[in-house]
Amino acid sequence: MRKYIGLILLISVSCSDLDKDEQVKSVLELKKQVATIKQEFERIKIDSISDLKLSTYEVERRIKQNYFSDTINIEFGQKMDDFKRMRRMLGPISKEEGRLKSSISEELTQLKKLHSDISNGYGKRESYNEYIQFEKNKVSQIKVLFDEYVKLRAQFLGLYNRLNEELSDYSQSLQVQ
Repeated sequence: MRKYIGLILLISVSCSDLDKDEQVKSVLELKKQVATIKQEFERIKIDSISDLKLSTYEVERRIKQNYFSDTINIEFGQKMDDFKRMRRMLGPISKEEGRLKSSISEELTQLKKLHSDISNGYGKRESYNEYIQFEKNKVSQIKVLFDEYVKLRAQFLGLYNRLNEELSDYSQSLQVQ
């Protein structure tokens, strides 16, 4: 009888070790995904949003103060509309950067704690899989947030690269006249 109890106890302990190894592996994979997102975010984030806001505002202000025409130039009007739209994109980009940065930081902290708990057997062991699934959902949300940031950033930079130099030069030439 003792042999059977010992065998059952041994099997249950080895199964929990298999679960533990799999759970640790899952958490490490999530940490790796978040670290990759963080690395990519740090590589592409716009460091000088406040400088960009100021310079685009200055270009727009110079044009408003110095542009006088008795005819309507449709092409110029479209460029100015696009430029204003681009300038207004800086607020949401800045907000998304802040949200993304804090989300990544929080998630890395949570995953570190979860990894420690699983490795040391702290907390409710039966709930580890639920915790891992919850963290997977959060990592998915971070990925969606990052993809949206990349898309918004690409739109902004497309407009900025197409319009800024031309309109900046034009606004400065208006001041000289």
